[in-house]
Amino acid sequence: MIELRPFRAWRPTADKAHLVGSRSYISYSKEELADKLAGNPYTFLHVIHPEESSHHQGTRAERFDRIRTAFKGFCDEGILERDPEPCIYVYEQRMRGGVSRGIIAGVSNAAYRDGRIKVHEQTLTARENLFAEYLAHTGINAEPVLLCTPDGTDWPALLEPIAATRPDQDFTTTDRVRHRLWAVSDALVRKRLQEAFAHVPALYIADGHHRMASSARLSEQTGSTDVDPQAWCLAFIVPKPDLHIYNFDRVVVDLGDDARASVLDRLRSEFGLVACAGPEAAPGVVGVHCSEGWFRFALAPVFSDDPVAQLDADRLSVQVLGPLLGITDLRSDPRIRFVPGADGVQPLQKACSVPGRMGFHLHPVDFAALKAVADTGGTMPPKSTYIEPKLRSGLVIYSLEDA
Repeated sequence: MIELRPFRAWRPTADKAHLVGSRSYISYSKEELADKLAGNPYTFLHVIHPEESSHHQGTRAERFDRIRTAFKGFCDEGILERDPEPCIYVYEQRMRGGVSRGIIAGVSNAAYRDGRIKVHEQTLTARENLFAEYLAHTGINAEPVLLCTPDGTDWPALLEPIAATRPDQDFTTTDRVRHRLWAVSDALVRKRLQEAFAHVPALYIADGHHRMASSARLSEQTGSTDVDPQAWCLAFIVPKPDLHIYNFDRVVVDLGDDARASVLDRLRSEFGLVACAGPEAAPGVVGVHCSEGWFRFALAPVFSDDPVAQLDADRLSVQVLGPLLGITDLRSDPRIRFVPGADGVQPLQKACSVPGRMGFHLHPVDFAALKAVADTGGTMPPKSTYIEPKLRSGLVIYSLEDA
């Protein structure tokens, strides 16, 4: 059983929503960040990264307190307004010819702790503590965790009549993504959605493991009960067909000509590497790109019931990156780079255009494999999946201080 919490969100006014919503500030270069802050007085970056504007660093607590102050400034100026009634929010993105439509609501931190919200990634205690401190100081959660329901649920049908009406917000951002949002305050519709989710056995975290864990940590630290806002985490929930999983390719840097030639020779002798005209990847088949062109090879089969061991990303690490290149820790080895595959292989080819680099092109992980890992309590290798939709900060803001 999954519980949904309607809430009164702080949201940008309809005329400013396209200006307010922002990517996470860490996704911008220093130059891009400065340009956004200088050119757009409404971007939520002014809230989540106010020290860039003020050139004032200070302690971590002081920085978080400035975020709180900046948020209240946006509210006082009327850039953000609070919905008068609790809502469940229907949110839709259209990008790359596809659609992702789901609901934004609060989900119980208790469901995370007892395993009804399932994980496939390890979290770091230091990062959990950092974001829990952030939530406690700022009093807001402005970036939902992305969750997915598996096949066999019928709640998406309840969204169809809502999506046929005029949205409260409708705009397109410069990355060519169209955003539409409906604030659903109708008690009967909310009840139907809540009843539908009462039959959902589990949710799967697609993106935001640390945010989910930090929300749960904060609720434990504050001793929150179900009536307290801190007992819930802001979430965007989509059905499986609306979750788009792309590959994450690997690029090895600082390979000299002799080392690269040696790796290619070993891949030929041990894995049957052959040249090909362009990028090729399939389950168990890896594409290779370097200055010599495109190649492909088949990974050795793994006879194990462990769903992690069946993943191509894990097999590549165990069979190739470790033995042939000495790369055993993807999180810390400076020779490895990760390239998301949402835009095809062009970014990988560009990354490999620098001399001394070799790229490994992987087939995307499917949801069944992600679910199998989560259901067995496993953890995927770093950067196994690149997942869309990517959510913008500041479009739907959850108050942790009052309902």
